[in-house]
Amino acid sequence: MEEKILKEIISEMERLKLYNILQYYSKGHSIIADYFIVSTAESLMQIEAARNKLIELMEKYFLYLKNPLEEWHDGWCLMDFGNIIVHVFLEEVRNFYNLESLFEGAGFELLTNTNKT
Repeated sequence: MEEKILKEIISEMERLKLYNILQYYSKGHSIIADYFIVSTAESLMQIEAARNKLIELMEKYFLYLKNPLEEWHDGWCLMDFGNIIVHVFLEEVRNFYNLESLFEGAGFELLTNTNKT
């Protein structure tokens, strides 16, 4: 079931024109979640649209946002759906935090890389 959900998340992110989408598998390396998805948006409006659509998608599977605050206007929206955590960044914010280095340094396995720029 998780594979189906993850594929739908990636597909929805691509439909919403998010780019440079990376999906990591962390089982055994993190107590927070098994899957982390990182993506880039062009604007705050695009982040808001992605947030709303992904929340709607996850509710279809009875997975609800565990951090419902709307405090994401700094260019980074983190959505915690339990075992799946989704990050949507503006490019400059993503470059600053560079989560990819953290994930790869911790031994997370890269499962998906859309490499769209």
